[in-house]
Amino acid sequence: MPTVSFILPTKNVEKNIRNLLESIFSQDVEYKKEVLIMDSSNDKTPEIVKKYPVKLVRVEPEDYNYGGTRNLGATMTTGEFLVFLSTDVEIKDKKWLSKLLRNFSDPKVGGVFGRQIPKENATPMEKFFILNTYPTKSYTLSLSNSQKLKKAILFSNTNSAIRRSVWKKVKLPEMLKSEDQEWAKRALTAGHKIVYDSEAIVYHSHNYTIKNVFQEYFDSGATMPYVYDKKVINYSMNNFLLDGIKYTIREYNFMASNGYLSWIPYVTIYDAFKFLGMFLGSKHKYMPLWLKKALCKKKNHWDKYDGIINE
Repeated sequence: MPTVSFILPTKNVEKNIRNLLESIFSQDVEYKKEVLIMDSSNDKTPEIVKKYPVKLVRVEPEDYNYGGTRNLGATMTTGEFLVFLSTDVEIKDKKWLSKLLRNFSDPKVGGVFGRQIPKENATPMEKFFILNTYPTKSYTLSLSNSQKLKKAILFSNTNSAIRRSVWKKVKLPEMLKSEDQEWAKRALTAGHKIVYDSEAIVYHSHNYTIKNVFQEYFDSGATMPYVYDKKVINYSMNNFLLDGIKYTIREYNFMASNGYLSWIPYVTIYDAFKFLGMFLGSKHKYMPLWLKKALCKKKNHWDKYDGIINE
């Protein structure tokens, strides 16, 4: 029986980890399940996961890196497929894993990511963002040597699976953020397909404060010059601004049509800080180190790495 390896970075998820592990082990799939917990917690998460047939490894918070930690986890597992999940998700049903893995019947598929649906307690801004980003229709991305992608690449390790043989050739980059999108770009340019399966669903959302969303988008903005390489993606700043305007119009329409009119003043401020974070992040190379650390979310990144990405 082939094996599928789950690699789950955890930090203080005692409220959710039990339900997540129950969902993983109840998946209806003809694979042996191998679960690796890479834990940075100071709560009861380790005590809870020890009650399940998992391998628990301690990762110090200052050593955690989005891509690097997952790569390390991959080296410590054996499965034919590597499944990456955020540990604050809720898996929709017992067929979720089989829906992800069925796409690998095509040998050219290197990675698959599934749909996210906002949780019931999500803010209106987060509901719109998730629903707008993860459509109800599945699609496949591929790229020949003579092509350029005409839109932004999306791939999310919140809910994803990667073929191990592809991962061995295309590792997840060690980056401040957006390592999953950069990996997808590299996998595509190496000749592999990326699949979005809208039926492989998890519930997931974050209720960011204005400070949180600024920091998140500062980190995203800092990585965008690497991810949106003009040699691969035909996506100019004009396209970015135009898409931002269209996004804002759709968001306001969503607010108006779903009874969130009273949120619009806050949404305006919230979106302004998102854009400001993205813009300032894209200019990070002109900033002193102390300012980068003050503005970004993952401050300890700069203690270990000289730049946004470690090659």
